Amino acid sequence: MTTKTIRLLGAAFWAGCLLIGGGWLIASSRSGSQPLVSAVWAPMDSVVLSDPASALSIGDAAFSMDPERDEWHQVGHVRQINPDAKTATLALYEPLNLERNSPFWDPEHSIHATLHRSSGRLDDVMATLLPQPKREQLAKKISQAMREHGEEISEAMLPLVFETVRQSLPVIELELAASLKRHDAELESITTRFREEIIQDQMVPLVRTEVLPVLRLHGRKPAEEIGREIWGKASLWRFGWRALYDSAPLPERELLREEWSRFVEEEVVPIVEDHLDEIAAAVEAILRDLAANDVLRERLGNVALQIVQDDEARDLLRTIVMEAVVENERLRQVWVDVWTSAEAREKLRIAGERLEPVIREIGDEVIGTRRDGIEPGFARVLRNQILGKDKVWLTLKTEPHSGADPAQPIALRIATDFTPYPVVHLASPE
Repeated sequence: MTTKTIRLLGAAFWAGCLLIGGGWLIASSRSGSQPLVSAVWAPMDSVVLSDPASALSIGDAAFSMDPERDEWHQVGHVRQINPDAKTATLALYEPLNLERNSPFWDPEHSIHATLHRSSGRLDDVMATLLPQPKREQLAKKISQAMREHGEEISEAMLPLVFETVRQSLPVIELELAASLKRHDAELESITTRFREEIIQDQMVPLVRTEVLPVLRLHGRKPAEEIGREIWGKASLWRFGWRALYDSAPLPERELLREEWSRFVEEEVVPIVEDHLDEIAAAVEAILRDLAANDVLRERLGNVALQIVQDDEARDLLRTIVMEAVVENERLRQVWVDVWTSAEAREKLRIAGERLEPVIREIGDEVIGTRRDGIEPGFARVLRNQILGKDKVWLTLKTEPHSGADPAQPIALRIATDFTPYPVVHLASPE
């Protein structure tokens, strides 16, 4: 084969490729595959956005709501970034589902751009994976399953929980005591500081001004009645000679203590029991007045907040909890022993059999099925968390001019509420 022949064959091959490709593009545009064609051939307009925080990057997508289909579609992307001017140039495509006289092209309207971010935090992931309607639907399924099998599941699981708590408490108590002992100096320092700053300076004056008047108001009468009756039963002679006897150099010196014990058990206790109703009424009135005291409630709230916000106390509490619970190897072993025992495996099997159908339904609702494909929310989470996509995007809408200078960059609004990425990128089922 000559060189000339090879060149002719090559030219024919590439001419055929061009004809086939051009025909495919034209057919695609006529059959509705306009996003691809628009991305390649569509003319563009551009607007400049003000981006003082440099939040945008080249390629970030811009979306608009299609009022006819009630769905989002991409209408542009960030084409250029000017870091010196803190601006971004947004390229707008030929509208895919709008007429040429759309407000995007109407000089009497202006574009309003809102910046959205996906932080990747758990609450954003849950909002994407489980929007409110789906959460309500899943909650109904779980409630129905618990109504049908809740009693049986409780009978299987509660003994394991109780046994775990029973064996865990002594282990936590021992490690807690050891942790407190290790941090005794720090505890003493914090206690001394709180005693001076809170108890002496705040609590004592508060008790004097707000608590004691209430105690006197409701507790004085029953206290005086009980005191008079006890005083009437007391015998100074019996106490006096026993005190003298105990002070003398005689073998037995416990007569005063014995007389006091007898007096409390035989005289004081019956008197107090006779006035229990009055004491209960007084305590109830005291608690009611203290609970309704706005000053007391506000001051105690401030004291609690001061303790909680104290950096040294918070760090020490976190350390003690970590040592006593999280890093407690003996506690971890207790849980392993309880939940891997033969009894636990049998109970978990019973609970699993009852909950498996609803768990599978929840998995299908959240993740998707082989028949229907991946759920849109799960697809969004995969792209965002695994591939690092769809972290920043813009939503656009048009409004009549509000007097702003059209020559100036468009102010970029920051979304205050999280919304999932507007579109879902999935492979076509065809």
